[in-house]
Amino acid sequence: MTDTDKKHRPRVMVIGLDGATLDLAGPWLQAGLLPNLAKLRQRGGAGRLRSVWPVLSPSAWASFATGVNPGRHGVFDFAQRAPNSYQLKLVTSQDLRAPTLWRLLSEAGKRVAVINVPMTYPAESVNGVLITGLGTPDQQVFSHPPELSSKLRAQGYRVNKSVFYRPGREDAFLKDVYAMTYQVGETALSLLKQEPWDFFMVVFRDTDELAHYFWKHMDAEHPAHNHQHDEQWASTLKDYYIHLDQWIGRLVDAAGPDVDILVMSDHGMGPLYKDVYLNDWLRQQGWLKTVARPYPPGGWLGQLGLTRSSVSEFLQTVGLAKFERWLRARLGKAIQLLPANNRYHFPDAIDWSHTQAYSYGYHGQVYLNVIGREPAGIVATPADYERVLSMVENGLKGLQDPDDGRPIVSNILRQQDAFQGPYASLGADLVIVMRDMSYITRQGYEFSPSHKSFVSRPNSFESGSHRIDGLLFFGGPSFHSILDIPTCSILDLAPTIMYILGLEVSNKLDGQVLLDYIADNNKLTTNLTDAYHNIEALSDKNLLTESEEQELLERLRNLGYLS
Repeated sequence: MTDTDKKHRPRVMVIGLDGATLDLAGPWLQAGLLPNLAKLRQRGGAGRLRSVWPVLSPSAWASFATGVNPGRHGVFDFAQRAPNSYQLKLVTSQDLRAPTLWRLLSEAGKRVAVINVPMTYPAESVNGVLITGLGTPDQQVFSHPPELSSKLRAQGYRVNKSVFYRPGREDAFLKDVYAMTYQVGETALSLLKQEPWDFFMVVFRDTDELAHYFWKHMDAEHPAHNHQHDEQWASTLKDYYIHLDQWIGRLVDAAGPDVDILVMSDHGMGPLYKDVYLNDWLRQQGWLKTVARPYPPGGWLGQLGLTRSSVSEFLQTVGLAKFERWLRARLGKAIQLLPANNRYHFPDAIDWSHTQAYSYGYHGQVYLNVIGREPAGIVATPADYERVLSMVENGLKGLQDPDDGRPIVSNILRQQDAFQGPYASLGADLVIVMRDMSYITRQGYEFSPSHKSFVSRPNSFESGSHRIDGLLFFGGPSFHSILDIPTCSILDLAPTIMYILGLEVSNKLDGQVLLDYIADNNKLTTNLTDAYHNIEALSDKNLLTESEEQELLERLRNLGYLS
């Protein structure tokens, strides 16, 4: 297809809504509360968008950006084991081992504008502009070109919110949520009008955070729902979806009728009922051993409750988040004299020489301690691997919630079933799907605070958690009007966007071009290619300074993704 085949050159806009779910958007759309999404559906279609395992922002957004599964791009979680170590290091964009959509578009001469997509720090060089999202430390260059960062800061742009959610601080938290939404939306509108572009993308993150913290308020069936006190916050999620629908309308109108629009999410959300401490369970079964400790973790400071975690929580609760950052900058390494918290943690609490299996990660990842792969592995042969894996797998199938006697685990995926590609071995040996995904191992690398049970009420402020199905709305000149579509994969979006923009699409991508939804007069005759290249990960370059890593770790702890 050439430019003469269409009145206007093809352009694509993607609006990402982190954690948005059709379970909420669908009924509100039917009630007439989301008119701009309804218009988009009328112009094209809408349906569920299947994410990847593990159901986390890093793996999901990386899969969207590359069109391949984590086994081919190498990003599975917010943190991964450092080389030849059990210690965890934070993941950045330089851990990606597959080219991003915006990189491929740039190489093809297309202009791109990418705003606030998670896990894009540090910003890669593109033909256009890129502003990084979740995973960006404060006080850093966070854009391409680099000089755009200082311009944005002069306009008051903030990379991260300044208020974390805490009970009793809902008003301050929501005020900051709406302020951040406004700045992301206004920045997107400004760049949309000022920059030439073929591909434009912006992500709004707080559909995810609000569902994590406010789900119980709207869900009368949630065990943490308080019928007397939740009415004030019951409409929080609905109000925010309505607010975002208005931003979608503004962005779509500014882009114009000749632009193809996709509104998508990286995963869905639903209620959270229980935390599962898999390392405690593995220890009970004899597959994991802990080291003997003469003192409780955190020493006498930990016993007194004086930890980095408790100080951070106190400062957040009393509204002194900015003072916390100032204090960290002033104290430097001295802050490390305070213990992180007073709980036993992965990996320091584990006796690796006697451990066959262990867990870390947000959604039930179990790893075997394999010789040659782990630094102190003890699972020696393929036969040993299969034997231990089968024992753990069978044990997990029998796990029951002591409160109701029902199974906790609904499905177990082995590594080769969850991930395919040259980096599949970086993923978990077992990916555990908990009952209705309402049980999580958010702090799977941590041990239960009480050590009395491996199942407990959430040890956090959260009442919502991730689900495998997000949402997709699309419309524009390249699409049929279909209205409702069956579930498709998040891996399908990158190849579909490349196809619409006239690029050759590698048939080695895991995703498929959504040809059934492309209008006949926009279908190309030949644009599939065998060409595909992995890129070398740059993650061994010590990208983050120690203070930046500590800042991001604390931010992820406050978001509930790390303990």
